[in-house]
Amino acid sequence: MQRQLREESDYDQLPDDVPVSAHIADAEQSKGFSSHIVYTIQVKQKGGGKYFIFRRYRQFHTLQAKLQEKLSPDNSSICDLPPLPGKVFIGHKQEIAEKRIPDLNIYMKKLLKLPAWILLDEDVRLFFHQTAEDSEQIPRSLRRLRPSTRKIKSQTEKEDLSEKSGAPQAEALYDFTGDNDLELTFKTGDIIYLLKRVNDDWLEGMLNNCTGIFPQSFVRIIKDLSEGTDSKKRLTDAHRFRCVYHDIQCSKIR
Repeated sequence: MQRQLREESDYDQLPDDVPVSAHIADAEQSKGFSSHIVYTIQVKQKGGGKYFIFRRYRQFHTLQAKLQEKLSPDNSSICDLPPLPGKVFIGHKQEIAEKRIPDLNIYMKKLLKLPAWILLDEDVRLFFHQTAEDSEQIPRSLRRLRPSTRKIKSQTEKEDLSEKSGAPQAEALYDFTGDNDLELTFKTGDIIYLLKRVNDDWLEGMLNNCTGIFPQSFVRIIKDLSEGTDSKKRLTDAHRFRCVYHDIQCSKIR
């Protein structure tokens, strides 16, 4: 039987410090003699621990090359590696790095869903390990770090989109692929109806009857939430969505 699927018993026996998920929180221009982009990655461990690591694209490429060599047809190990986005040699570095983020997030997600023995591979563990240098670095921003929220949708009738023309809205400047059901996926040029501001970097919005949160840096605000709507008018669906905010001490529905 192929070892492609992770057995629950194998997963339960993994040590608590094994990485089980990773998400790119930002892409920053490095400081120093050489100019390159560094990805800020939040890693979560099986035991619940979280920390940041800082990796360049070439480090992803090196990891993939090592794993491909180990899992070559000549090797007895049976496992299909997820594809890694290819190298791009022409274009603005920051734009290239931003466009890679969704694919790199998918790559890490699929990699860490592979059989338990892959998670224990030395090269995989070294890649996701927080080095002393990582622990000393402080991220300048975390534009893509998803806040802890979940959606509650009221049962209301759908309104004609024509009634939403005056609602707060934004235009997508870049493609954004959500990593899960809480995040809104959209393409360049899409018009997103704004529901509320989650924090300084993230908004909640609605597109094609789907709701989710997304980084503000990926859109151009057409009509801001602060402009509000006529309180005498009937609210649209977009204003009937709420988020539950949860922390250690309390949960609030706003």
